[in-house]
Amino acid sequence: MSSIKKKKHVSKKNKKAWRKYCDITDVEEFLEDQRLEERLGKFDVKPDSELFVVDTGGEIKTEEDVKPLSAKLLKRANLPATPKCYEVLLPSSKVPDPNAKRNIVKQIGSKPTALSKLTEKRRFEKGVYQKKIELARKNRRIALDKKRKNKQIKQNFGLDLWGNDLPEAKGIPETLVDEFIPPEAQIHNVLPEQRLRPKPPLSKTLMTRTAVERPHPGVSYNPSFQEHQELLQEVVNHEKKMMKKEAHLLRVTNGMFRKVTPQEKENQWKEEMTMGLPQPHNPATNPSDSETDNEYKAINPPVKNKKKDHKARRKQRERIEERERLKREKINKKKITDIYKLRKLETLITKKEKRDALTRSKRAVKKAVTAETAVPKINAHKTPLKEPDFVSPEQLSGDLRKINSTTNLLRDRFESLQRRGALAASKVMMKKKRKLKAYFKAGHKVTENDIQRYVDKKAGKVSKKKTKLLKA
Repeated sequence: MSSIKKKKHVSKKNKKAWRKYCDITDVEEFLEDQRLEERLGKFDVKPDSELFVVDTGGEIKTEEDVKPLSAKLLKRANLPATPKCYEVLLPSSKVPDPNAKRNIVKQIGSKPTALSKLTEKRRFEKGVYQKKIELARKNRRIALDKKRKNKQIKQNFGLDLWGNDLPEAKGIPETLVDEFIPPEAQIHNVLPEQRLRPKPPLSKTLMTRTAVERPHPGVSYNPSFQEHQELLQEVVNHEKKMMKKEAHLLRVTNGMFRKVTPQEKENQWKEEMTMGLPQPHNPATNPSDSETDNEYKAINPPVKNKKKDHKARRKQRERIEERERLKREKINKKKITDIYKLRKLETLITKKEKRDALTRSKRAVKKAVTAETAVPKINAHKTPLKEPDFVSPEQLSGDLRKINSTTNLLRDRFESLQRRGALAASKVMMKKKRKLKAYFKAGHKVTENDIQRYVDKKAGKVSKKKTKLLKA
């Protein structure tokens, strides 16, 4: 006997309770079916052509009987079909548009405007489209030629059977020397140390300098008199150049400002600060009131409005006219002289152009030579220049035992590697030592001995400073 489930009475005064205790599955199923019919269409409304298929083909053709289409024909067959990228934009629902009289909005550019027609006409008259077609044909021709060259079969008719081009000489094993095995496979099986590797390309910066710079013969421990004098002249010229450069820097920096003594500087400062203030009474410069008259004199006396008569105005007008006449005569005279100077100016211009052209050619040659022998730029630092070595005549001994080295060999080789581009130019970085200031921290553990030691230490430092100043 089946037990009858007792009906449960619950309160349904809220919307939450209605959702919890009401069974609406049948309503949801009905609505889901209705939506499905709206999307796919009702069976009673659909025509028979959509529901049934009439078999008019007869016997089923197998895949072997059907000839596959070529790629070209397959593309032509798929032309009317909608592209995959536009399938998302197409409507997937069968629900009709509720607004039957909706305005169709055309895409921008679908209908040519008057301005676009005019622009296309102008481009066609200029030949822009024709140029594009010719360029496309040219690019297509170049691509075909390139493809044809890549497809050419590699044939080697210059093989010397008795020379070093034999496969055995190249390191190919005897088991792989066969006419049926292609040469790529033969070379692939060669040992790595015997494999033919492609020659690496030359570097962009060709080093035209010698590997190691040869020193001047005058640097020798036993040089000839002439070589020693030549080296001495080079050192003198180098020193003169450096002194000239130093003098120039001094002239354009410190030499631009005049030197004044501290007293003059103080007087200038006092004069500038007291500018506009009432000056104190000085009997040497200002005479006393007894020497001058008691007559009142204004600082800005009143100006009398004295009118000019006709004669004065006529004279003034004549002076202005005479000045203008002389000015015009000077300008006309200068024009005539400039006309006579045309030939001279022309010769000067031609000479200057020739001189400038010669200077430009010399600079180009010098620049080319410098570029050939220049050190490759590896980093931002400048390459150190070579300083000329020189041994004074007093130090020349003619014996290697008594000679003294003037340069550091390790530093010299290091800078040589930088000048030849083997190493990147470096810069000497000196770390500054921090000056730590000492303080005396008072505390309950500090004794009188600690305080005395600290005071003595400070006094010792002060006394050292004083002694240094006195010695200086």
